[in-house]
Amino acid sequence: MRSRHRTFLYGFLIWLGLSLAGATVLTRAELARQQEAFTVQSNIAYRLLGQRLAQHDAILQMLALLQPPVQRIERLGALEAMFPQVMAIYREESDIAWANPQWQQAQLQSLKTERAVLTDVRLAQGRYVLLAAAHPASFAVLLDLNAAIAWDEWPFRRNGSPVRVVLEWQDQQWVISPGLDHAGPVVFQSGKTLASPSQRFQLHTRRVVSYADLPWGQVALFALASALLVALIIYVRKQREQTLRAQELLRIGQVGRLNSLGEMAAGLAHELNQPLTSVLANTQASLRLLQEDPPDLEPAREAMAHSVEQIRRAASVLTRLRHSLRESGLADQCYPLSLTQVLEESVHLLMPELERHGITLEKRLPPHDVDVVGEPVALGQIIHNLLNNAVSALGAAQISHPRIWIEVLPRQGRVVLTVRDNGPGIDPQHLDRVFEPFFTTRSDGLGLGLSLSESLAQAMGGGLTAFNDPMGGAVFALELQRVDEESS
Repeated sequence: MRSRHRTFLYGFLIWLGLSLAGATVLTRAELARQQEAFTVQSNIAYRLLGQRLAQHDAILQMLALLQPPVQRIERLGALEAMFPQVMAIYREESDIAWANPQWQQAQLQSLKTERAVLTDVRLAQGRYVLLAAAHPASFAVLLDLNAAIAWDEWPFRRNGSPVRVVLEWQDQQWVISPGLDHAGPVVFQSGKTLASPSQRFQLHTRRVVSYADLPWGQVALFALASALLVALIIYVRKQREQTLRAQELLRIGQVGRLNSLGEMAAGLAHELNQPLTSVLANTQASLRLLQEDPPDLEPAREAMAHSVEQIRRAASVLTRLRHSLRESGLADQCYPLSLTQVLEESVHLLMPELERHGITLEKRLPPHDVDVVGEPVALGQIIHNLLNNAVSALGAAQISHPRIWIEVLPRQGRVVLTVRDNGPGIDPQHLDRVFEPFFTTRSDGLGLGLSLSESLAQAMGGGLTAFNDPMGGAVFALELQRVDEESS
């Protein structure tokens, strides 16, 4: 159960990390796209307004050159049609002062700079006068910026545009479009002075990117795709883990245990063949001697004595075969290894069985690795058998809250690993027989697991004992040789 929670937690954290990274990349890409569009639109507005202002200079240059023979020009039909922003044209002889003092001051400045001069600016209304001094007459034009903008070419909407566009001159400003006033995480701004030497207005554009402008849809789709990817990876990893676990169980359960059983059976057949053949021959001879008339008792008695001797030999063969594992060279294959690592691998293999039976496993291990002398496959076989027996006992007893405790207690020169459960325990009548070969209380058991485990433990220089816990449940204690840190 904890493994599932841990897998879910890791998967959630991976998905969260992927989603945040994807959201960051998508948001930055969208903001970059919007900023590029804002820059392009601002440049277009700057270019259009600059063209209009250049037309104003051209109009005044044309009037100064042609010197139209009128004293005061309110409107010129052709200019009005071509330049709707020109509201009025004024003419004054160069030797006569303008009635408006501002205009007269502008004429003096125009004479000094030899170019048109801006005057009588009412930028809040979008109007101003552009005056150029000339001989024999000077000219001035009244301009309306509202008519100067070609809205069909203007890059921003006239109403409802999110971009605020303002034309500034000194402390005056003309708001071309107010933009949308809202809060947002990012602000784009641009400010440029128009290129006209006579009308040096500053064009400012500003856009606040609101939270609604962020790519929420793309982020949601990416998060969904990330969730599907993480789920697929977890599924594939789970399948691979189950396959490896099944292969390992097959190796331990079938290759290991059944091969041991086969070797034991072959050894038994080989070792028992000779004494049984001798018993058969002596028994047949005894029958033949006893059937004679009169029966030949003394040779029959000797033959029966030989049979008894061969039967004792067969019994010794069984005893020797049981201990053959201890003498088969397993001790020579032992070396220092991590008991903690072998224990974790065995628990990992049986975790699906524990989860399937709803068994809670508690481990009380030292904070550091514990090294023992042993052979890794044999040690794993013992731990697997002990855990598997506990699972079977709890499953058969149908305990409401089944639990298994694993505890490792380092002692001086030794390490004791105990496996305890809260099942019904071992029948006291069977305690002395649990390690006998072929003794079992399970209908589907062979009675070789604990016997083999005891032999393997003894072959590694350790031991295996079983007893009932006073609080209930069975306890198996595996004792092994400890490897001191200094010696290792």
